[in-house]
Amino acid sequence: MDDDQQLHGSDPRSEDDLDQLFVPRLGLSASTLVAIFVGGAIGTVARYELDARHPVAPGHFPWVTLLINLSGSFAIGLLVPLTDYITPRTPLARPLLIVGFLGGWTTYSTLAVEATLLAKDGAVADFVGYLVATVVGGLTLVIVGTALGRKLVPA
Repeated sequence: MDDDQQLHGSDPRSEDDLDQLFVPRLGLSASTLVAIFVGGAIGTVARYELDARHPVAPGHFPWVTLLINLSGSFAIGLLVPLTDYITPRTPLARPLLIVGFLGGWTTYSTLAVEATLLAKDGAVADFVGYLVATVVGGLTLVIVGTALGRKLVPA
C-alpha cells in the first residue's frame, strides 16, 4: 500500500461500514423525486400567495386555509382515478400533481395552528366549526371528487 492510500484510507482492508457514506435508498427514481419537488414547490408557493393576498386577522375564522384544504381534498379525490388511468402513459402525473402540488397546497400544520389559536382566543364555536368543516368537508369532497373522477375515466 502506498502513502496516499494510507493517508486517505483507500485500502479496502482498512474500511468498515462506519467509513462508508450512508445514503438511504428511497426506491424512487430521480425523475419521480424531481416531479414531487417541482409540484411541491409550486403548490407551496401558490398556497403562500393566496394566504398572503387574503390575510385573516388573528382570532377570526381562517377561511383561506379552509378553502385551500377543501379545494385540495376535492382535487385529490378527482385526480386519484384520473392519474390511475393515465399512469401507464404518464407515470409522473401522480407524484407531480397529487403528492407534490396538492401535498404542498394543502396544509395540516396550518390547520392545527389556526385551530389552536381560535381555541386560545376563546372562539370555541369557530374552533369547533373550523375542525368539523375541514374534516367532514374534506372527506365529503374527496368522495365527491373521486366519484366525478371515476365518471371522467373511460370504461
